[in-house]
Amino acid sequence: MVNVGDSERAKKRLFLRVSPRQSQLVSGWASAFECHHPAPAVRCWHCDMKVTTNAPHRKLLRRGARGPAWESVLSEVRLQPDELHVWRASLACDPAKLNQMEATLAEDEKKRAQQLRFEKDRNHFIAGRGILRDLLAKYVSRAPAELRFRYGALGKPALDVEETQQSVRFNLSHSHGLAVFAFRLDREIGIDLELIRFNFATDEIAMRYFSPRELAEWRALPSNSRAEGFFLCWTRKEAYVKARGAGLHIPLDSFSVSLTPGKPEILESADSEQWSVCSLQPAAGFVGAVVGKGPDWRLRQYDWQP
Repeated sequence: MVNVGDSERAKKRLFLRVSPRQSQLVSGWASAFECHHPAPAVRCWHCDMKVTTNAPHRKLLRRGARGPAWESVLSEVRLQPDELHVWRASLACDPAKLNQMEATLAEDEKKRAQQLRFEKDRNHFIAGRGILRDLLAKYVSRAPAELRFRYGALGKPALDVEETQQSVRFNLSHSHGLAVFAFRLDREIGIDLELIRFNFATDEIAMRYFSPRELAEWRALPSNSRAEGFFLCWTRKEAYVKARGAGLHIPLDSFSVSLTPGKPEILESADSEQWSVCSLQPAAGFVGAVVGKGPDWRLRQYDWQP
């Protein structure tokens, strides 16, 4: 987990207040997650447990991940100038792996982990930082513990490298035990991920943060598509402001994105010609988005394995 500034923290305060029953709807991805779903239920492919027969959730489970296939990496991965790489990873790691990851962290990272009240949050922080270091180390051919980070005025992290070195830009997001990491050479990126929570996609929140165009498009959706449309909108907006590195200094209603499920991703802003948006679905019940500078990049998606 990395410091992504005020915008990310504000979002967590708004949307991560999940009741025990709500957290049961989709509490994990792959077999590494613990899922405890209420009955009546059907079999869930991504956690091999039973899940609610709630109709919108069944629809999400049947749909595969968007974009190019998620690749299992069997050899070295090189980041090409025209590529943007996204990795997905479970933050549920066994104790031995967590200890190994913690040993690679800087002292300020260890201190931040210890300041977290709950053990699960501490472990997820360590896992997020550890996975980030593991991936960055492979791209820059350094040991994970050797990496140093610097932070922009508004908290966006970057790899601290010498001016003569090629810079690998990165960003990450996490939601309910699943994390996504984005990497690119020398050009800015932003990524965001959310678990779709049907009870949080409310008109009150949309009115506060959506632009008038987004609000009209969202209200025109069928009721069974509104939750997905809400979080498609939210993740695209968050990915854009994170790519800009400006956090809450960019009012969320000052620009617009498309949000209708299945329709092309569109960004309407004063600088929209400088950015490209791509949606992600790294697991059933989740949506995400990545925003990269320029139109000339192609997306590749990978699975991180411990």
